[in-house]
Amino acid sequence: MGGEGAMMQAIHSLRNNSRRSKREAFDGWSPSDKESQGIKIEPVSEEVLQQIRDKLEKQKKKEKFINFTIITLSIIATIIFFFIFFYYFQNTPGISDDFLYRNKR
Repeated sequence: MGGEGAMMQAIHSLRNNSRRSKREAFDGWSPSDKESQGIKIEPVSEEVLQQIRDKLEKQKKKEKFINFTIITLSIIATIIFFFIFFYYFQNTPGISDDFLYRNKR
């Protein structure tokens, strides 16, 4: 079949470029290590936590207001666009009803 050689080359390239055998990320790590047990957590006062909560709440309210404003304005703009579109194309410009429906004598 055609294309087998190109596919074999791709497979060989991927195998040769594999870095699995060269990884040393977790060598020497054991669960008993006290230094590598994770992130050190420092105690924080309740006042600081409350300030952070208040700040996040203000940000969320501001974001909700902005989103609501954008959605409302886009809906209004869409409605205005459709009204203008239908008003403009209500009657084909240049052709009157008299021209279309006049009796030929």
